[in-house]
Amino acid sequence: NTIIRNPTKMTMVLDFRKIRFWSILITACVLLNFGAYAEEAEGHAESIADKRKKAMSKIWYLQKIDVGGTKLPMSLFSLVVAFLSFYFLYANWNASAAPKAKTFCEASHILITDHSKATKEKLLDFQKQIQGNPELFAKLAKKHSTCPSKANGGNLGKFRQGDMAPSFDKICFDPATPIQSAVGPIQTNHGWHLIYIHNRQLPE
Repeated sequence: NTIIRNPTKMTMVLDFRKIRFWSILITACVLLNFGAYAEEAEGHAESIADKRKKAMSKIWYLQKIDVGGTKLPMSLFSLVVAFLSFYFLYANWNASAAPKAKTFCEASHILITDHSKATKEKLLDFQKQIQGNPELFAKLAKKHSTCPSKANGGNLGKFRQGDMAPSFDKICFDPATPIQSAVGPIQTNHGWHLIYIHNRQLPE
């Protein structure tokens, strides 16, 4: 079924949510470690007494956390910033992902990798024969489709909006397109497609 995937969408690995994720993560890491690096750079020129005096003079929430006599490389302030960063990251990630998770289409197709008018007419004839018969659609897909999905009767399984080639995607997620019926043919860069939509969930 990868034959009709949308190449533009598949190459856009760093989408907005991923950029936001790494931005927040990097910011949190920098805040966690900045204080430790700065103090280490200055520590070589200071005596133990000077370090102790300097540590005591710091605002309490900027001092390193002491656990059983062991100084952790972070302050309470850094810990709070890190917690809030991850909390908002998690909340925003779920909020962005939720609408897409509810939107899907489950369909089969018959693909003939030819752009001729004769192929279009052939698929129109198939459409008249099939109408709302999924068994006949699968039978014709196994016999005539040039997509690897022909082994499964042309079944592409579930896919999200934007996963497929634009013209294929448009007809699958158009509310006016009937389900449990053969629709098309539609043309993509791969050829002509006849589509059978088994199930679909559109955004609320």
